Amino acid sequence: MENHPSANAPYEYSSYELQQQDEEPFPLLDYLQLLWFRRRLILVITLLVSVIGYIQINQLRNIYSASSSILIGIQQAPVSDFNSYMYQYFNNLDSMEEVEILKSRGLAEKVINKLNLLNLAEFNPSLEEPESGFFDFLRSLNPLNWLPDDWSTLFSQARSGEVVTVEPTREEIEREKMVTAVDIFRDKMSVVPVKFSDVINISFESHDAKLAARIANEIPEAYIVGQLEAKFEATQKVTNWLAEQLEELKTQVADSERAVEIYRQENDLSETDGTGLLAKQLSETNSQLIIARVERAEAEARLAQMNRLLDNNRQGLDTSAEVLASTLIQQIRNQEAEAVRRRSELAVEYGPRHPRMLQINAEIEDLERRLATEMDNITLALENKIEMARLRESSLESSLQELESVFDEQSQEAVQLRALEREAAANRVLFENFLSRFKETSSIEGMESADARVLSQAEIPALPSSPNRRRMLIIYILLGFMGACGMVLGLQFLNPGIYSPEQIEHDLGIRAIGMIPKLPQKTQTHEYILNKPHSGFVEAINSLRVSLKLSDPDKRVKAIQITSSIPEEGKSSLAIGLAITMVQSGARVVLVEADLRRSSIEKLLGLPSDVPGLTDLVMSDSDDISGFVIHDEKTGVDFIRAGDARYASATDIFSSQRMQDIVDLLKQEYDYVLFDTPPVMAVADARVLGNLVDNTLFVVRWDKTPRKVARAAIQLLRQGGTDIGGIVLQQVDLKRYGRIGYGDSGYYYHYGRYGQYYNS
Repeated sequence: MENHPSANAPYEYSSYELQQQDEEPFPLLDYLQLLWFRRRLILVITLLVSVIGYIQINQLRNIYSASSSILIGIQQAPVSDFNSYMYQYFNNLDSMEEVEILKSRGLAEKVINKLNLLNLAEFNPSLEEPESGFFDFLRSLNPLNWLPDDWSTLFSQARSGEVVTVEPTREEIEREKMVTAVDIFRDKMSVVPVKFSDVINISFESHDAKLAARIANEIPEAYIVGQLEAKFEATQKVTNWLAEQLEELKTQVADSERAVEIYRQENDLSETDGTGLLAKQLSETNSQLIIARVERAEAEARLAQMNRLLDNNRQGLDTSAEVLASTLIQQIRNQEAEAVRRRSELAVEYGPRHPRMLQINAEIEDLERRLATEMDNITLALENKIEMARLRESSLESSLQELESVFDEQSQEAVQLRALEREAAANRVLFENFLSRFKETSSIEGMESADARVLSQAEIPALPSSPNRRRMLIIYILLGFMGACGMVLGLQFLNPGIYSPEQIEHDLGIRAIGMIPKLPQKTQTHEYILNKPHSGFVEAINSLRVSLKLSDPDKRVKAIQITSSIPEEGKSSLAIGLAITMVQSGARVVLVEADLRRSSIEKLLGLPSDVPGLTDLVMSDSDDISGFVIHDEKTGVDFIRAGDARYASATDIFSSQRMQDIVDLLKQEYDYVLFDTPPVMAVADARVLGNLVDNTLFVVRWDKTPRKVARAAIQLLRQGGTDIGGIVLQQVDLKRYGRIGYGDSGYYYHYGRYGQYYNS
């Protein structure tokens, strides 16, 4: 027998196993084949997630986004030195500071109040009406929703540790609504500065397209108004101080001007300049006197000229200014010239005594008399004008003398008046300076209006910005697909079963020498082998038989133990099938039921129960085994029942010398002696019997036997000194194995193509 580790020594992997672990590549192809095999499950999960996502997506409301832009830091006109500091303070703000102002809660509250957004359920959740839908139905399954409202409130308060002491006031409730509305407002607003410019883009999202555009346009307007208000507050101190100073100066100016008026009234002074009222009157009177003298001299000259022309037989009278200015004289002259012309024409036809000639001569004489009378009237008018000029000149001379007398008397009083006027003027100048400063401070309001302006207005969006239902549905489909793939791979990783010979060699460190296909349900192994001798199942057992024979060519293997780690792994079926194929190959085979506690072979084959079995043979002293062997004519295999001596200890029986002798005796009588033993993890029978047989076949059920349990069972067998010839993978689903393609063997990878070699 080979040397095996002791019972206390830890299990060590062989060099072959370590080499396999080092050379194991990443099994990407295996994973892909596993996913392809589970494609129906993946498709169902993907469709389920997609349907749920489609329902949820259709319950989402459209969100419209409107954007406006504002330009800050506009260049202003130069300001006075008095206001330059305030101007620089207000216009040196950074764009990031402006962004924070636009995102401030105060600005949001102003917009909410102006647009009455608290009346909309979008900003006031208390106005929302309950909606019916699939997810609302799921939320209704919450047990808390089944309780009365009072109970639910008390339960929520008790869970959170809150204690209600006083009911909130109406103002507190309204304020809480405003706080909630501001939070919702800020979540829907986006303020982004444009790089390398003073432009800020403002976007707002809402379920109502018109409301989104309206709010996006109102935010910059509210910002500009708020900026003006902030600047006004910053200049309020300066304005108040100037107002106080102006009030004091206004009082001083009023007092000084009142003193000037009182002094002027007391001294009968009405002028505000240095000469006074009398000086002005004196100057005007002197000017009028000069004008009167000039007019008198002019009138006398015109009268002298008129008299000279009259004395000179009226020669040159027509060039006189008075004659030229008289329209009546000009008319008489024109009539006289017309009459003279007509007399010349009549003189050609008629004599001087002709009545018509006498008539025209009388007409000319009448015109000359009228002309002489008009000349006399002009001369008389000039004489009257000269007389009036002389009287006026005399009057002005008298007034001038009186004014000069009065002016001399009030000269001394005017000196004191000018002093009072200078004081009043100084106070007035000081008041006007402060008033000018006050106006300059107030003029900042004009600059505030030009500090920022709306660059572009928000338009009503025609299409919603979100949700992107197509993209969301694609995401749901991808998530469902990836989740299904992850679940399949996760279940595969969590499954402790063994799937391939490569996995057996990798995890258990022992070579796999056979893979036995799974038979249809309620199919007996011996009947299937007898009815379908050329099936793939029979060929798999024959392959196992050959592999077992070639496992150790230098050693004659006759006694073989077939065991497993746990029950229901198909070791009894394998033992029956292996025995039948050995008989069909011409060997003499005996199958011993070594599971003394739970015999199953005699039940599977329907063997008679009145024949003594293994325990009876051990208890007897006879070497004749013919009375203990049952020959099955149908299968050609000899069987030895477990026996009826159930009172004996199985461990004592297998560890006895009598058992060793029986094994040697059976090996002499038969070519192969097969022992169907109980599971290793259940009892110690297989570990004891393993020292009596030539080889041990360890059975692992495909996709069922946990790797840890199989590894522990093998470790127990090795610790007991059992020689394990190989591991048989039992009840393999070949179609599933071929589709998934476990490991690298590819032994049954294309099972459908290999099936043409079998007749099932």
